[in-house]
Amino acid sequence: MKTNDFVRIKYTGKIKESGQMFDNGDDLCVILGAGHVLKGLDEELLGMEVGNKKTIQIQPDKAFGPRNPKLIKLVPLTEFRKHNTNPIPGMVINADNRQGRVLSVNSGRVKVDFNNPLAGKVLEYDIELKSLIDKEDEKIKGLVEFYTKIKPEQLTVNVGEQVEIIAPPIIHPVMKKKISEDIREHIKKTAVKFSEIFEVPKETKEEPKKD
Repeated sequence: MKTNDFVRIKYTGKIKESGQMFDNGDDLCVILGAGHVLKGLDEELLGMEVGNKKTIQIQPDKAFGPRNPKLIKLVPLTEFRKHNTNPIPGMVINADNRQGRVLSVNSGRVKVDFNNPLAGKVLEYDIELKSLIDKEDEKIKGLVEFYTKIKPEQLTVNVGEQVEIIAPPIIHPVMKKKISEDIREHIKKTAVKFSEIFEVPKETKEEPKKD
């Protein structure tokens, strides 16, 4: 495999220390070297061939990074009270567009860990490189599925000087932007058009009322 190849993979990710599974996927389309998967997983896939299976371990520096003590904050309990929240250890909170986990509540202060829950963890992956995608329309369908979970059979893709993607009306503008950027960078198309299909419910004839 090489950078910019479109492939389909099957994988299961676990925390090595506990064996707890945190992620899995089957027949997922990814672009190698594009940051679609963890750096350590990307590097392993580049060394594989179609049909290969292996179990690998990924160190924190090529996964979710080391734990950062600076991301453990003390927050006044009054801040939670303002939002009618009673913090307890283990509670997941959102603050300033960051997700954190409450570690402890003592003396009017709440200790919150804003590290990624997988930071500092050695991860273990079972991976299989299932196939290489060659056709442009299949690459684009795979990209849409990667970003939106819309299945390829729900899509129509027309590839010419520009790309037209006909899809259900559920793709967020942010995802449209990401899909378009990947198409321009990795498939070398300069224009992407999204067309949406709104299905009109079939009219039903009213049954005549019986006396």
